[in-house]
Amino acid sequence: MYLADWQELYQALWKGRTFTNIEEAMENELADKLNHPRLRKQPEVKFFEAVRRVRDSSLMDEEKMSLISAYIQCLENLKQRN
Repeated sequence: MYLADWQELYQALWKGRTFTNIEEAMENELADKLNHPRLRKQPEVKFFEAVRRVRDSSLMDEEKMSLISAYIQCLENLKQRN
């Protein structure tokens, strides 16, 4: 499985949600942009929660690793910009 395949896996975890840009959706999730600023959690906390959700999902182990790799890359990108 290639890292490019993580987009379908991300959509599988978020059934019922629509995304125009999946990379942006993942970044918004880790930056907790959907919550009020006073309620936002740190990106590391959101990353931990996301990894836990992936771990507990019904995805295959290889798929889980691909999606977790995408989360790692997204968190690293967020950290570089801040």
